[in-house]
Amino acid sequence: MSTKSKINNGTITLINNDKGTHLTLTVKTVKRGQLKGKRIIAKLVGRDNTRDYEGFGFVNNDDTISLWTRHRNAKNAQIALIVRSLFIQGNASPFAKCVSMEVSKRCIRCNRKLTTPQSLADGIGPECIKKGMAF
Repeated sequence: MSTKSKINNGTITLINNDKGTHLTLTVKTVKRGQLKGKRIIAKLVGRDNTRDYEGFGFVNNDDTISLWTRHRNAKNAQIALIVRSLFIQGNASPFAKCVSMEVSKRCIRCNRKLTTPQSLADGIGPECIKKGMAF
């Protein structure tokens, strides 16, 4: 009997509460080609939070994350461990005290994806906040 994965497709932002830093990740299922059906985890590496992601591993059906050979390093292994732990254990995760996880939201003004901690908290992106509310 197969169980449903607890690591969902979507965009999340990990926030290091101690350092005040963050990292945005996405999990997507490949829709065509040789990797059809595989789920890829990727991190945001540029400014465009819709396209500038670099894949670094597969999310398996048992919620393990297999790092790709050229991306096997201590940082990616730590990211994979934290993501898995937060999804599986939630607030009981040993990382929950220092790392929080926010699911991406949309800007209430322009509907773009929000990924930075301040924008997620405000519900509006930095460009739209400068323009003011539309109502």
